This record gives sequence, C-alpha cells and structure tokens, in this order.
Amino acid sequence: MDKQMNGDLESKLQEYRLWALTMGRYSPSTVQRAMRRIRELSRVLDIFNPSQAKIMDFFAKEIEKGVKPHTLNNQRKDLASWFRFLGIKMDLPKFKEPPLPDPWIPADEEVKRIISAAGNSGDMGSSSRNKVIVELLFFGGIRIGELISINLEDIRSTGIRIRSEKGEAERIIGLPTEVMNEIREYIEYYRYNSDPAALFTTRRGRMSYHYVRNILGRIGARAGVPRFHAHAARHRCATALLRGIFGQKPLDIRMVQIHLGHRSLRTTERYTHITQEEVAEQVRERLTQFFQFDEKVIQMHESLHAPHGAARI
Repeated sequence: MDKQMNGDLESKLQEYRLWALTMGRYSPSTVQRAMRRIRELSRVLDIFNPSQAKIMDFFAKEIEKGVKPHTLNNQRKDLASWFRFLGIKMDLPKFKEPPLPDPWIPADEEVKRIISAAGNSGDMGSSSRNKVIVELLFFGGIRIGELISINLEDIRSTGIRIRSEKGEAERIIGLPTEVMNEIREYIEYYRYNSDPAALFTTRRGRMSYHYVRNILGRIGARAGVPRFHAHAARHRCATALLRGIFGQKPLDIRMVQIHLGHRSLRTTERYTHITQEEVAEQVRERLTQFFQFDEKVIQMHESLHAPHGAARI
C-alpha cells in the first residue's frame, strides 16, 4: 500500500472511530480491535470497493489455511461494521463454532489470594489502588472499559454509577461499606490528580484499558493464579449472586441482570449454566448416598428375618 492510500485509509479509519463510538454504539475496545483488523485486511482486500466474489474468495483461502471459525467470525463482524459505516451492502458468511468450554470461575480460595496480592503490590499507593480495582471487578462485576470510565462524580454513598461500554443503560452498583471506605481512602491519599475527573489515574492521566490488564496480569501471577482476568471476576460475581453466598438465598435473576448491566435477560441466564463437572459431582454424591442407604436396608432386612439364635455371618 503506497503512502497516499495509507493516508486515505487512516483518515477514513478516524471517521469510522467517531461513527462506531457514537452512532454505532460499539465499545472502545471493540472499535480499537476493528480498526487493527481493517488495517490488516486492507493488505489483501479492497475494503473501499469490495466485490462479493473477492470477499468469498478471501474467506475460502482463510478456511484452507486452517483459520479457526471463531477468528473467521471476528473478521466477518469487523468487516460488517466497516461496510455498515461505508453504506455498503454485502452478504458475509457465518461460520459454525464448536460449543464454548465452560468459563473458568475463580474458587473462594483463589479470590482471597487475588485480593490479598492486590493489597500487597509494593508501595501503599499502588496497593490501595489495586485492591480497590480488584474488589470492584469481583463485587461489582464490571468490565475494564466501565472501570476506567468511572469519574469522581459517580461515587455515591453506598455504591458507584456505571456507564456501560456496550450501549446498555447506566446503572448503580451497590458495594459493601468496607469497599466504599477503601475507595474514599484511595481518593484522599493516593489518587494522582493528573485527570480532574477520572477515579483511576496514573501520573499521566486517566488509566487505560491495557494499563489495567497489565496490573491484573501481575496480580494474578503474584497470587499464584496466572489465568486471572477481569471477565473471570465478572463470571464469579454473577454466579455467586445467582447461587447465593455465605448462606444467603440466591438473588433474583432480574436483579443480577440489572447489577451486571445486561440488556437481555438471556445474557444473564448464561450464568445459570451448570458445568459438566458439577453434574458429575452431584450425580456421584447422590448415587453414593443411594448405595449407602441400600446397604443399610439390606442389613436391617437380614437382621429382622434372621432365625433366633442363628449365627451371623
């Protein structure tokens, strides 16, 4: 691609960014991913004047190279968004993906280790900030994009106002008193004033998406839970509320939907899914109880019907 064409693409991509964030209502992370992919696809496709035949040929070659259906569908989604922006109507193929594996949900002990590691991140400022971040992810069930968008004005007496990164309605998340006190302590003593509005800041301004991801990666490694990531905390929050924690009754699914900011109840229902491991364990326990009960019945029956004075085997 020559410099002129590259300049035209970058100019158009900036127009696309503004459209996608406003009219398209895509999240910032989705827009950044789509822009990267459009740049990559521009090397093999005419993304300004595409033909149906060229598009189908591209996907056919990707399949022949062994590209996975999940990646193919992501390419399709980003192209569909780009063509929608340009006003181009194009039929794009959809690819059947294998069922997703059960999501990893941190166990109680892992959650404790992660929160502890976050609160021991070196200096007092980093420790205070990181502990608040991790607790907001676990107790609030929020996404990274929502976390970094929190402003000081969003802090309430018992919770925080959350702006969804996916075009969903704003919501208030309720938080434990201890967490709210930790947030206020972080603001008063450790928060950088590099951005007058943002809750989470660095020396240079509002904290970025990748900055938070790097923090979480280091915390997970320190806690001995290297696969920890923000969405695992969201899974944990949802399942804990839906199943009940510390002896409390499960929370109504509509309340969990509002807490997580899901537009559709069907999205929340995914967290009611029972894993294969849980099914196997529950069946094993019940069958074990059945055989134990059956053995007791047999012994009782033999005892009642044994002749008086008969020797027991």
